[in-house]
Amino acid sequence: MNIEGKVKELVSRLTLEEKIKLLPTRQAEIPRLNIHEFYIGGEAAHGVAWLGKATVFPQPIGLSSSFDRDLMRKIGEVVSQEARAYYYMRGKIGGLMLWAPTVDMGRDPRWGRTEECYGEDPFLASEMAGAYIQSMQGEDPVYLKTAMTPKHFFANNNEKDRDKFSANIDPRNMYEYYLEVFRRVIEKYKAQCIMTAYNAVNGIPCIINPIVKEVVKEKFGLEGCVVTDAADFSQTVTSHKTFENHYETLAYALKAGIDAFTDDPNLVIESAWQALEKGLITEEDIDKAISNSLKVRFRLGEFDEEISKKFYVPPTKICDKEHSQLSYLAELKSVVLLKNENKFLPIKKDKINKIAVIGPLAHKNYNDWYSGTYPYKVSILQGIINRLYDKEILYHDSYDTVAIKSAKSNRYLRVIESEISPIWAISDKITERESFKYIDWGWGKKSLQGLANRKYLTCDDSTSAIFSASEEVFGWFVKELFNIDPLGDGTYLIKTWNGKYAYIDERKGNVLKFKDTFENLPEEKFIIEKIEKGIEKSCEIAQNSDLVILCVGNNPMVNGREDEDRIDIVLPEHQENLVKEVFRVNPNVVLLIISSYPYAISWEKDHIPAILWSSHGGQEMGNAIADILLGNFSPAGRLSMTWYKSIHDIPPITDYDIIRGKRTYMYFDKESLFPFGHGLTYTEFTYKNLVLNSKNFKLNEEIKISFEIENTGDMDSDEVPQVYVRALNSKVKRPNIQLKGFTRVFIPKGEKRKIEITIPVSDLFIWDVRQKRYLVEKGEYEILIGASSKDIKLRDKIYVEGEEIKNRDPFNKTKAFNFDDCYNVSFNTKGNFKETYVIFNDNNSYILFRDLEFYSRPKRLVMEISSNYSKIILNFSKIDKEFSFETLDTNNEWREIVYLLDENIEGVHDLYIRGEKGLKINWFRFE
Repeated sequence: MNIEGKVKELVSRLTLEEKIKLLPTRQAEIPRLNIHEFYIGGEAAHGVAWLGKATVFPQPIGLSSSFDRDLMRKIGEVVSQEARAYYYMRGKIGGLMLWAPTVDMGRDPRWGRTEECYGEDPFLASEMAGAYIQSMQGEDPVYLKTAMTPKHFFANNNEKDRDKFSANIDPRNMYEYYLEVFRRVIEKYKAQCIMTAYNAVNGIPCIINPIVKEVVKEKFGLEGCVVTDAADFSQTVTSHKTFENHYETLAYALKAGIDAFTDDPNLVIESAWQALEKGLITEEDIDKAISNSLKVRFRLGEFDEEISKKFYVPPTKICDKEHSQLSYLAELKSVVLLKNENKFLPIKKDKINKIAVIGPLAHKNYNDWYSGTYPYKVSILQGIINRLYDKEILYHDSYDTVAIKSAKSNRYLRVIESEISPIWAISDKITERESFKYIDWGWGKKSLQGLANRKYLTCDDSTSAIFSASEEVFGWFVKELFNIDPLGDGTYLIKTWNGKYAYIDERKGNVLKFKDTFENLPEEKFIIEKIEKGIEKSCEIAQNSDLVILCVGNNPMVNGREDEDRIDIVLPEHQENLVKEVFRVNPNVVLLIISSYPYAISWEKDHIPAILWSSHGGQEMGNAIADILLGNFSPAGRLSMTWYKSIHDIPPITDYDIIRGKRTYMYFDKESLFPFGHGLTYTEFTYKNLVLNSKNFKLNEEIKISFEIENTGDMDSDEVPQVYVRALNSKVKRPNIQLKGFTRVFIPKGEKRKIEITIPVSDLFIWDVRQKRYLVEKGEYEILIGASSKDIKLRDKIYVEGEEIKNRDPFNKTKAFNFDDCYNVSFNTKGNFKETYVIFNDNNSYILFRDLEFYSRPKRLVMEISSNYSKIILNFSKIDKEFSFETLDTNNEWREIVYLLDENIEGVHDLYIRGEKGLKINWFRFE
């Protein structure tokens, strides 16, 4: 019996009560059928997370910069082994249906979860994430090592109000960009599951959006199940407020294609019973949902001991030495050399004796929220020491050392032991004052680390006390963050991470506590005394060194992370000042940026001779970067996101229209700081001998491209050739340039390699809003090969015998949503969440429909609208006349309105429909 038959047979034996208990992601035990408790879920963004020590690889944004599919397959093999090992260690209760990778498009560098994504290009993201998925799931045609769950479906790119926000996305943006990565990982790489996003799209929360069933399951062919994000089920009521009760959410979600709910199991079960009682769902709806999740469990070998034994991995494989070596290799391949003026790098070891390693990231190797528990960590400083143990190496983190005292009592804060934890109190003896690092993260956020015990100050909610107890600045709520606000008189207020005020509790031992308000009492003021100025000390070290390795970047838990977008894309002020001051005293600087996202570093690009970027690079980060600095490995990573010069070059983060917003390398029309695909090496390459298999192609054919790359420099190195395509003379707006192929190849110095890349003609598609389907447009295209999207080495033209974009028939009903262009409109949905309409946001809003072919004279226009005495204005491109119509007050109801036309309108016209603020249009047609 095949898997489908086994699932059907098992479901037929379940009672209704048992079936409902399988709707939550924490699926209940059913002993009589030998179904044990099972948890759908687990994290594996860049290694197995939250279960214990596991091999940690670079963040996904770093891995995507490797442009190396083979590397991703090897990483997938390692992570799947460790996931299987933990599965057996933990009693086979879950951890195989893994919630990864994050394939949301990184269209904006401010997005808090940029670290999790695979860049801004859907082709690159799907190829890199797809290789990871394919390897994680294994090569068996029936059974799975793990079942991957790409997330978050879809258009999940801002953290602020993510549980109530609705993204406005028109059809072309939707199908060509936001859905494309999901299509490819499902169709090509057979991702088993999908997780829906918290946000809404065009007014519909993703959890109840019919597109899940209609597109993900029916069009893309998802084989497994769809799960909701954590607590999203209840948030449809509490945050989106789409419904007033949870049973409606469950009913609409099941109908939309959701199979398993990540929420309180009791709430899910109770809601299912209520939905059944009210006739909103049937037992058949439940059968479909649980069949999909059970099918994945069958394929994982859950109900077949022989298959389970086949996939067995012993605990000894976790953190295996070979896994560490792969982590090291992954970091080597992920690092991007942004600038290398006059071959400043690699370091000339024989010309330096004293090296300064300076900066906030110099001796840190941070976790992010989805990191596994590191078996060990190598910082930049430690990596350099490991490789240059015969050199004098000096270090400073660049932060001030301070003491803090009460302005009221003039007594210093110090650490004393309490029954619970070391606690901050006050002492009037300067010899007992505590010294600690004053860590400035930027944008008002500070942390304080005691130098006596190396612990960070943190807030304890149960006692309202501030302890000196944290090993690191970390947590879903980062309670080691403080706002320390100057009052202008040399004193400061200290506020906790959640805005409460620090004060000295004189009644209970003069300990440092916090409260909501001072309640009309005098404010508790503090004086901060600087013991050592960090930038000054750093400059002193730098001035007396032959070379400075300056390490800046971010802590993944501060200023940009899940639930928090960045305010700006510049370096924090402290780090900007550090770079400038260090360079002033010693221009021999290598700038290392260790970050979860791009920065606007215009000054640094203009002045610093060598700049490298790495994501937070896993356990071997320091060793790998040291080897790159020393020339033991030539960097060849490429940027998977555009680095912009300023936040002012990009639209607001909530603007999801990449076409009209000119966002990403595909549509950006200004000069970038570093373009998509950019990355240097320590050698030079020559591209030549471009050959195409034809100059004319039909729809079912493949474009086969070959060319040669020769390493003409003096060092062995990888190179990353990239193939882009540009449509010439298209009938619609197309990307400036679009990635359609890439590879990574090792070429020894003095040698050359023949590169062959194939592009299916079908990959040149657009979404045709007129026919509401994918279409490859007939016409001329340019093939461009280069080392980045701006560094093009070879090019040629081809002709594709595709399809014509047809003129519109104005006498057919045209959905307003299927426009060709627009200005300042938004979208919402009516009719059981299946009819998307257009809303005019101000009196200058419009929607444009090109190429309406009037083969006979229309006598009237019929529109379905909702309005409040708004004005509708029609402009036909070939008629020098404006048609203006007053609408009725429809009382927010939808009505068909008829407007008579008194002009002879014939031929092909572009039609602008303008409207006053608040006008809503669903469709129109001419008669």
